[in-house]
Amino acid sequence: MAHVRCPSPTCQDRLTDFRDLRSEAEIEGARQVLLPMLDGGHFVAKAFHRCGTDGCRRVQRKDNWRVGTFLPAGL
Repeated sequence: MAHVRCPSPTCQDRLTDFRDLRSEAEIEGARQVLLPMLDGGHFVAKAFHRCGTDGCRRVQRKDNWRVGTFLPAGL
C-alpha cells in the first residue's frame, strides 16, 4: 500500500491509499485505458497502482500521479 495523491472526483485531490493491481481483469482493463497515454511505450502492470477508496477507479503510475486514468466501469 502507498499513501499518495488521488486527483479523482471521488477523492477530491486528497492523499489516499493505493494498492497494486490484483486480478487479470483489472490489469487488462488498466492496460487498455493506459496504452494510449504511454506514447508507444509498454504497459508494465507493476509500475501502476489503483486507488483503494470505495467507488474510485483511478489507476496511476507509482512514480508520477499525473500519468493515470480511470478503469472501465465494473472493475
